[in-house]
Amino acid sequence: MAKLALVVKREILFKNKYFEGFLPIEQNNYTPAILNNCFYAERTSEMEHDTQLKQIIPYIIIINSRAKKIFAYRRAPDQRYDEARLRNRWSIGIGGHIEKTDDKNPIESGMMRELKEEVKMKTYPKPKIIGFLNYDKGVEEFHFAALTLVDTDQPVEKGDDEMVDCRFYSVEEFESLISKAGNELEKWSQIAWPVIKKYLD
Repeated sequence: MAKLALVVKREILFKNKYFEGFLPIEQNNYTPAILNNCFYAERTSEMEHDTQLKQIIPYIIIINSRAKKIFAYRRAPDQRYDEARLRNRWSIGIGGHIEKTDDKNPIESGMMRELKEEVKMKTYPKPKIIGFLNYDKGVEEFHFAALTLVDTDQPVEKGDDEMVDCRFYSVEEFESLISKAGNELEKWSQIAWPVIKKYLD
Protein backbone atom coordinates (compact mmCIF):
# COMPACT_ATOMS: atom_id res chain seq x y z
CA MET A 1 0.00 0.00 0.00
CA ALA A 2 1.38 3.41 -0.99
CA LYS A 3 2.51 5.78 1.76
CA LEU A 4 0.68 9.08 1.69
CA ALA A 5 1.56 12.39 3.35
CA LEU A 6 -0.40 15.58 3.95
CA VAL A 7 0.83 18.43 1.75
CA VAL A 8 -0.12 21.99 0.80
CA LYS A 9 0.96 23.90 -2.29
CA ARG A 10 3.68 26.36 -1.36
CA GLU A 11 2.07 29.27 -3.19
CA ILE A 12 -1.17 28.81 -1.26
CA LEU A 13 0.51 28.34 2.12
CA PHE A 14 2.53 31.54 1.78
CA LYS A 15 -0.09 33.55 -0.12
CA ASN A 16 -0.58 36.08 2.70
CA LYS A 17 2.76 35.87 4.49
CA TYR A 18 6.14 34.26 3.84
CA PHE A 19 8.77 33.84 6.53
CA GLU A 20 11.91 31.89 7.24
CA GLY A 21 12.84 30.70 10.71
CA PHE A 22 10.25 30.80 13.52
CA LEU A 23 6.97 32.70 13.46
CA PRO A 24 4.72 32.82 16.57
CA ILE A 25 1.14 31.73 16.01
CA GLU A 26 -0.01 35.16 17.25
CA GLN A 27 1.63 36.79 14.23
CA ASN A 28 0.12 34.42 11.67
CA ASN A 29 -1.83 31.21 12.19
CA TYR A 30 -1.21 28.91 9.22
CA THR A 31 -3.53 26.20 10.54
CA PRO A 32 -6.67 27.34 8.62
CA ALA A 33 -4.72 27.68 5.37
CA ILE A 34 -3.39 24.15 5.84
CA LEU A 35 -6.72 22.56 6.78
CA ASN A 36 -8.63 24.31 3.98
CA ASN A 37 -6.13 23.53 1.21
CA CYS A 38 -4.36 20.29 2.13
CA PHE A 39 -4.40 17.02 0.23
CA TYR A 40 -2.57 13.71 0.39
CA ALA A 41 0.26 12.88 -1.99
CA GLU A 42 2.10 9.62 -2.45
CA ARG A 43 5.52 9.70 -0.83
CA THR A 44 7.55 9.02 -3.96
CA SER A 45 11.13 10.24 -4.39
CA GLU A 46 9.77 12.98 -6.67
CA MET A 47 7.29 14.16 -4.04
CA GLU A 48 9.96 14.18 -1.33
CA HIS A 49 11.93 16.66 -3.47
CA ASP A 50 9.04 18.69 -4.89
CA THR A 51 9.72 22.39 -4.22
CA GLN A 52 6.13 23.31 -5.14
CA LEU A 53 4.74 21.39 -2.17
CA LYS A 54 5.20 21.69 1.58
CA GLN A 55 4.86 18.49 3.61
CA ILE A 56 3.20 19.40 6.92
CA ILE A 57 4.98 18.10 10.01
CA PRO A 58 3.91 18.39 13.66
CA TYR A 59 7.19 19.20 15.47
CA ILE A 60 6.56 18.40 19.13
CA ILE A 61 8.96 19.56 21.82
CA ILE A 62 8.67 18.06 25.30
CA ILE A 63 9.66 20.22 28.26
CA ASN A 64 9.43 20.05 32.03
CA SER A 65 8.86 23.70 32.90
CA ARG A 66 9.00 23.02 36.65
CA ALA A 67 12.46 21.49 36.46
CA LYS A 68 13.45 23.74 33.52
CA LYS A 69 14.49 20.78 31.40
CA ILE A 70 14.08 19.75 27.77
CA PHE A 71 13.76 16.28 26.27
CA ALA A 72 16.41 15.73 23.59
CA TYR A 73 17.63 12.74 21.64
CA ARG A 74 19.92 11.62 18.85
CA ARG A 75 18.39 10.03 15.76
CA ALA A 76 19.63 6.54 14.96
CA PRO A 77 22.74 6.61 12.70
CA ASP A 78 21.58 3.80 10.42
CA GLN A 79 18.57 2.45 8.52
CA ARG A 80 16.53 2.31 11.71
CA TYR A 81 15.77 5.98 11.01
CA ASP A 82 13.96 6.33 7.67
CA GLU A 83 15.08 9.83 6.66
CA ALA A 84 18.72 9.39 5.64
CA ARG A 85 19.23 13.16 5.54
CA LEU A 86 18.67 13.42 9.32
CA ARG A 87 20.42 10.30 10.61
CA ASN A 88 22.73 10.66 13.64
CA ARG A 89 21.65 14.26 14.27
CA TRP A 90 20.52 15.54 17.64
CA SER A 91 16.98 16.85 17.95
CA ILE A 92 14.55 18.39 20.44
CA GLY A 93 11.58 17.78 18.12
CA ILE A 94 9.39 14.72 17.75
CA GLY A 95 7.29 14.41 14.63
CA GLY A 96 6.67 13.01 11.21
CA HIS A 97 4.39 13.10 8.21
CA ILE A 98 0.65 13.39 8.71
CA GLU A 99 -0.99 10.28 7.31
CA LYS A 100 -4.33 9.53 5.67
CA THR A 101 -5.54 7.83 8.85
CA ASP A 102 -5.20 11.13 10.74
CA ASP A 103 -8.80 12.22 10.09
CA LYS A 104 -11.00 15.04 11.44
CA ASN A 105 -8.36 17.64 12.29
CA PRO A 106 -5.35 15.91 10.70
CA ILE A 107 -2.83 18.23 12.38
CA GLU A 108 -4.10 17.45 15.89
CA SER A 109 -4.63 13.76 15.10
CA GLY A 110 -1.19 13.50 13.52
CA MET A 111 0.64 15.13 16.40
CA MET A 112 -1.01 12.86 18.99
CA ARG A 113 -0.27 9.76 16.91
CA GLU A 114 3.37 10.77 16.45
CA LEU A 115 3.74 11.53 20.16
CA LYS A 116 2.36 8.12 21.14
CA GLU A 117 4.48 6.32 18.53
CA GLU A 118 7.78 7.97 19.35
CA VAL A 119 7.76 8.22 23.15
CA LYS A 120 6.26 6.34 26.10
CA MET A 121 4.48 8.38 28.78
CA LYS A 122 2.00 7.35 31.47
CA THR A 123 -0.44 9.96 30.18
CA TYR A 124 -0.16 12.10 27.06
CA PRO A 125 -0.88 15.82 27.55
CA LYS A 126 -2.51 17.62 24.63
CA PRO A 127 0.18 19.42 22.60
CA LYS A 128 -0.14 23.18 22.10
CA ILE A 129 0.91 24.87 18.84
CA ILE A 130 3.00 27.96 19.63
CA GLY A 131 4.15 28.83 16.11
CA PHE A 132 5.59 27.57 12.86
CA LEU A 133 8.99 26.69 11.40
CA ASN A 134 10.14 27.19 7.83
CA TYR A 135 13.64 26.86 6.40
CA ASP A 136 14.07 26.71 2.64
CA LYS A 137 17.37 24.85 2.39
CA GLY A 138 18.33 21.19 2.74
CA VAL A 139 15.78 18.57 3.78
CA GLU A 140 13.72 21.26 5.52
CA GLU A 141 12.98 22.97 2.19
CA PHE A 142 10.27 20.40 1.45
CA HIS A 143 8.65 20.53 4.89
CA PHE A 144 6.71 22.99 7.07
CA ALA A 145 6.37 22.53 10.81
CA ALA A 146 3.75 23.32 13.39
CA LEU A 147 5.98 23.97 16.40
CA THR A 148 4.22 22.38 19.34
CA LEU A 149 4.87 22.17 23.09
CA VAL A 150 4.11 19.39 25.55
CA ASP A 151 4.78 20.29 29.19
CA THR A 152 5.07 17.38 31.62
CA ASP A 153 6.78 16.43 34.86
CA GLN A 154 6.42 12.69 34.24
CA PRO A 155 9.11 10.34 32.89
CA VAL A 156 9.48 10.05 29.12
CA GLU A 157 11.05 7.05 27.37
CA LYS A 158 11.72 6.26 23.73
CA GLY A 159 8.99 4.44 21.82
CA ASP A 160 11.20 2.74 19.23
CA ASP A 161 14.80 2.29 18.10
CA GLU A 162 14.77 5.33 15.79
CA MET A 163 15.68 7.33 18.90
CA VAL A 164 18.91 6.90 20.89
CA ASP A 165 20.58 8.73 23.81
CA CYS A 166 17.27 10.28 24.87
CA ARG A 167 16.55 11.98 28.20
CA PHE A 168 15.73 15.30 29.84
CA TYR A 169 18.54 17.86 29.94
CA SER A 170 18.90 21.12 31.82
CA VAL A 171 19.56 24.20 29.69
CA GLU A 172 23.23 24.12 30.66
CA GLU A 173 23.57 20.39 29.96
CA PHE A 174 21.91 20.68 26.57
CA GLU A 175 23.98 23.65 25.44
CA SER A 176 27.14 21.87 26.55
CA LEU A 177 26.06 18.77 24.62
CA ILE A 178 25.43 20.53 21.33
CA SER A 179 28.64 22.56 21.60
CA LYS A 180 30.76 19.41 21.40
CA ALA A 181 32.31 18.45 18.07
CA GLY A 182 30.32 15.78 16.25
CA ASN A 183 27.03 16.54 18.01
CA GLU A 184 25.17 18.10 15.08
CA LEU A 185 21.77 19.60 15.89
CA GLU A 186 19.20 19.41 13.10
CA LYS A 187 18.20 22.76 11.60
CA TRP A 188 14.64 23.00 12.94
CA SER A 189 15.99 22.33 16.44
CA GLN A 190 18.59 25.06 15.95
CA ILE A 191 15.81 27.50 15.05
CA ALA A 192 13.46 26.35 17.82
CA TRP A 193 15.97 26.18 20.68
CA PRO A 194 16.19 29.94 21.44
CA VAL A 195 12.37 30.06 21.53
CA ILE A 196 12.15 27.10 23.91
CA LYS A 197 14.99 28.40 26.06
CA LYS A 198 12.93 31.53 26.74
CA TYR A 199 10.04 29.32 27.88
CA LEU A 200 12.35 27.49 30.26
CA ASP A 201 13.96 30.69 31.58
